[in-house]
Parts: sequence; C-alpha cells; structure tokens
Amino acid sequence: MRRSSLKKRVLDLLRSALMTLRGVSIHGVNVSLSWGRSRASLIDLFRGLDYFALKSGLKVIIVFDEVQKLSGPLKVEVCDAISYAFDYMEGLSFILSGSEMGVLYGLLNNPQSSLYGRAYIEVVTRRLMRDESLDFLRKGFSELGINVSDDELVYVVDKLNGIIGWLTYYGYLRSHGYVDVNEILKKAVEMAKQELMNFINYRVSRRYKLILKALAQGIKEWRELKRYIEKAEGREVSNRVIHDIIHQLIKHSIIDNELNFMDQVLREAALAL
Repeated sequence: MRRSSLKKRVLDLLRSALMTLRGVSIHGVNVSLSWGRSRASLIDLFRGLDYFALKSGLKVIIVFDEVQKLSGPLKVEVCDAISYAFDYMEGLSFILSGSEMGVLYGLLNNPQSSLYGRAYIEVVTRRLMRDESLDFLRKGFSELGINVSDDELVYVVDKLNGIIGWLTYYGYLRSHGYVDVNEILKKAVEMAKQELMNFINYRVSRRYKLILKALAQGIKEWRELKRYIEKAEGREVSNRVIHDIIHQLIKHSIIDNELNFMDQVLREAALAL
C-alpha cells in the first residue's frame, strides 16, 4: 500500500510540474510533446522536471541516445539547454550516449561547444573477450529459459568479435523466434550497411564509399589506397581529400588509427556497399 501510494503521489507531482508547460500534453502516465510552433522549449521542460525532482525528493535522469546524430540548430539548442540545466538545476542529471566516440568528445571537449568545461563521468563499453562473450550470451538465454547449444554460441561469438551491441542483437532475434544463425548475421550486416549508407549520404561524397570498400578489402597502404580511388574516378585525387575522409572515419569510430575496422560486421557491410 505504501509503494502504491508513493507511486500515485510521484505521478501527481509529475503531472502538476508539466501541465503548465506550453506544448505538453499528459494522459495517464503518458507525456507527449508538441514539436510545432507551440512546442515547449527544452529549458522549460527541464525546469518543470527539476521542480518535480525537488518536490518529490527524487533525482531525474534524462538520457539522450544516438547523440552523434545531432546537427545544426538542434545540436546547439540541446547543448545549450543541457548546459543551462547543469548550472542551475540541481535535480537533474544527464546521460549522453552514442556509438561514435569522436563526436561525443567533440560535444564535451570542444571549446566552441556550450558543454565545454562541464564535469562528466565517462563510461566506455569495451570489446568483450571470447569467454566474456560466451558468458554474456549464456546468462542472457538462461534468464529467458532458452536452450542454445555451445556450438552455436561459439560460432556467433567468433563472428561478432565481442561487440556488445551485436551480441545483444543476436540474443534479441534468437529469443524472438529466429533460429537460423546465418540469417541473423545477415540481418546484422544489412543493418550495418544501412548505417554506413546513412553516414555516406549525409556527407554527399562517393569517395567515402570507395575508401570504405578499399579498406574492407585490406587496402591500407596510402599509395595503393590513392591509386584505388583514382582508378575508380578516372582522375587524380589529392592527399588532403583522402586524409580528411580517413580522419572522419576514425572520428566516427568506424576505423582505428591503423585503418582497421572497429567492427567486423561493419567490415562485411562495407564490402557489400
């Protein structure tokens, strides 16, 4: 009864904190935001949540996922709002997550960013070792009551190379009726290929595609890489252009400083571009 009463009190406080904001609608426990002209500003929304946090004695944690996709005016607005909340709202904490470390660091460590100089704690997901990957999958399937053979798990782990996201993706599909492992891996490659295409299309340069395909084929020596691109385009390409593209690929955590793919699924996807 105490838990039920507390839950109702918390929800009532949340409603009262948000209902006065323009562009915010509350139905039951669902909150919807208008993104048209009548939308609430992020700072107003944060202010309402901060008021709720102080009244309820709870900490409100706001998560922004896929932060690397922020760009243009929206990027500035989000960073400015978080920066303002960081300075003036004690009841809020923020989690910024994304798969492209270079872009995240750019938001936090770039002197031109409004988030520059704000204290933060860094949580990095590392590549799992082989035994850790097997343990991760075994425990996950055990929690779901699903039996998967060790032969299958070893095969999957060797293919996914310790990337937690892909291990989770495999576990999710496997637990939702997909039994053909190669079909699951094919879906992973298709998803990675679409991500690469989105990345390439955003930059409006076919050279990204050429360099990705070359690197996926093992062409990493600078002279050979330059020759590969020039042969494909039928004209000379400057070293500066190649350097800038390589820099962006490293910044977005697609390849490392030795021009190796950070993720073998991405490498297979690049081969299929």
